Amino acid sequence: MLLGDRTPNAPHSTSAMSTTAGAPKQQQQLPSYLTESLIQRSLEHDLQRPVTIDRFTAGPATAAGDNYLSDVFWIRVEYDGGASEKRLLAKCMPDIGDRGATLDVLDAFRKESETFQHLLPEFTRLVGGGEQFGAKCYYATTEPVRTIVFEDLKALGFRMCDRTKGGLDHDHMTLVMRKIARFHAASMLYAKQSAEHQRRLASRYAYGLHNPQEQPEDSRILQALQKGLEKFISVAGGWPELDGGVLRQLEGLLPVFKERIAGCVKPRQPGARYEVLNHGDLWSNNMMFRYGPDDKTVEEIIFVDYQISNYGSPGLDLVYTLYNCPHRDVRIARRAELLQEYHRVLADALRKNGYAKVPTMDDVREEFSRNEFFGLVCAITFLPIMTMERTKDLDLSFDAFFKEGHGEILRDRQYNGAVFRQAVVPILHDLHARGYVR
Repeated sequence: MLLGDRTPNAPHSTSAMSTTAGAPKQQQQLPSYLTESLIQRSLEHDLQRPVTIDRFTAGPATAAGDNYLSDVFWIRVEYDGGASEKRLLAKCMPDIGDRGATLDVLDAFRKESETFQHLLPEFTRLVGGGEQFGAKCYYATTEPVRTIVFEDLKALGFRMCDRTKGGLDHDHMTLVMRKIARFHAASMLYAKQSAEHQRRLASRYAYGLHNPQEQPEDSRILQALQKGLEKFISVAGGWPELDGGVLRQLEGLLPVFKERIAGCVKPRQPGARYEVLNHGDLWSNNMMFRYGPDDKTVEEIIFVDYQISNYGSPGLDLVYTLYNCPHRDVRIARRAELLQEYHRVLADALRKNGYAKVPTMDDVREEFSRNEFFGLVCAITFLPIMTMERTKDLDLSFDAFFKEGHGEILRDRQYNGAVFRQAVVPILHDLHARGYVR
């Protein structure tokens, strides 16, 4: 989930660690939980037959400290006497410090493993056309640590965009909105199949960013977002281009900000025109793209990281995506066009599959506008993390984010970023003009 940063296109030759079957453990530099046994179980679970591992090479798929809640490793494995080879990705979630507790509160492993193993294959079948919503999942286990093993999408030609460039252009965003539309449509078709399916989504994906069983003042995530608002007010007070009325309204939110966030991210909303399974964390680092022969024309997209998926108003996905992902030249100027593209694809997918009550464009607008306070939250607290310039001199781990002093250093770097400043000012002026900064 967010609060971390995957480095795009991390080379498979960096920090490589190699082992042959039966090598002594002291010669292996891999973490103790990434073992030959895990890889063997993953392949056997997928192939449904015994497998003999000949050798495997592995290394970190993200730069050190760049991923908060998970440790991600690429694996290249040869098996069956060298006759076969696969490239895998292991997403490991050790029960360590604050991040282990946060994973528990969010129910992240259960939710993500269930989504990849059960829901996404069913969604692909329902919408047809070979639509893939995530990497193939080979195996999920809690022993010795929570781990999900996937196919390596980089080996299939997918790569991430560079988040530090300021956001996705219109061509990328059009693909994003089409993918969200088909994903939402698939979840609606799934829920419509039976009352049991709808109950399963509603009960097993009942919350996303905030577990309602946890008091807002006790939430580590909401505490971090509160500190983000405080830092923004401190830093932006020196920005002459920002309307002073915006800052005064933001100062008024300080006493109630955590509670307002907890309220605005509730998925089941009275009066919702339609409900979907939201991905929950659709920012640019949770999307991978594949390009044409010129290596510039974007052709395909696939989503990753379903740790905080939730069932309810589609406005949560739409707002989160359209506030966090686009380049500043696209974010506001082409928002209506992107929402219309989302609706066009959503309606088409539903009609093709005989869905009776297809949402209207007015329904889409209503769900988006009802959730736009969440857009304010995104602009103030998530966008500075997403646009932060790369650094090698700071610990970016989840636990470090909450260390006294170190978290403040990180926020200084994030909130003083030039890309963030250029992006956030027009967002706040637009929200303020429409009455959402209050």
